[in-house]
Amino acid sequence: MNCLFFRWRLAAVFACSTCLSTQAAEYCVSPSNKDGAESRSVVCCKTPPGWQGWKDDPHYWDGIDRFTKALLQALYSSSVSFRKPHCKVRTQCIFLDLKTRGRDPGGKSDVEAGLRDFVDELEQPQDLSPRNHPCVVVSRFDAFHDEDFGVLAIWRIRCPAGSQHLVVPLAQRDVLVIIDLHGPDMKDIVPKVDSLEQLARSVRISVGSWLSPDIISIDVRLPDQAIRDRLLQLTPVGNSADEVCRFLESPRLLRITQAPEWGGELHWVDNDLWTEIGHYEDPIKTVPVPKPTITTDEALRAQPQRLPIHAPTKIVKAVWKFDKQRKLRDIEIRREVVEFEPKQ
Repeated sequence: MNCLFFRWRLAAVFACSTCLSTQAAEYCVSPSNKDGAESRSVVCCKTPPGWQGWKDDPHYWDGIDRFTKALLQALYSSSVSFRKPHCKVRTQCIFLDLKTRGRDPGGKSDVEAGLRDFVDELEQPQDLSPRNHPCVVVSRFDAFHDEDFGVLAIWRIRCPAGSQHLVVPLAQRDVLVIIDLHGPDMKDIVPKVDSLEQLARSVRISVGSWLSPDIISIDVRLPDQAIRDRLLQLTPVGNSADEVCRFLESPRLLRITQAPEWGGELHWVDNDLWTEIGHYEDPIKTVPVPKPTITTDEALRAQPQRLPIHAPTKIVKAVWKFDKQRKLRDIEIRREVVEFEPKQ
């Protein structure tokens, strides 16, 4: 009896660990508009069975250099891409993507307009010379029902470069979501349409102040008010100092700075908490100088040496200001200019 009980316990533990290891990861992203302004909503979804995203692969970020990682993190701040784990040659893989965009304030970016914008974006990397035709919406492939979004249509899109797509557009609140199942051959895509529907059914859209995205991307070139509004969505007024600290120390904030080498450490000054959230360089304004005519070596040596010009760097800091009860009352954005003197 004891032996049988031990075997049962061992089997139960193994089954439980297997269940946990295959549990679908949840991804949360923050849509942005064409002008870079952030939406007030967060879109979440779950990994469909048999697919893999960056959260499902513990070694996804291994070996990715800093520049590529920054680009991918900026991309994944508003989208999620899934692939089959066994596919090694990218050009032959089938991908399942969820892409988000904030809708226009007037509601003009409806589902049909969003689908047209998506087709336009597909055409950008393609050869649009007369010998090739643009991407086209071929037909309505199918439809299915979702409890939150009602009847959702699946559209088939064909592109001349060989890219084939089955697409589900959906909209809610201030967000437009495009779910895109794509690959080189439609015959390989169609058998995976169930995964397209599963991903669509897992989508939920929440108010940004209730839920935080996995990767936070803030364009520090935006106006101070836009950055402040975005940070107040993530850490609303009234939050305690401990809540703000926990949020700022969470792994997702690793991507809030566009250049991690500039710090991102938290600093307390009196009752205020501040951190650097990024930096950027203003373009150098140059004035054309006529090129002098040099006729002799002596004249050439007499010419003053032109030292390299370095653009001033603007460091952007965010300051969380608390009241006497250590409750957040406001966020202030500060910019500091750092000049680099060329070496003589």
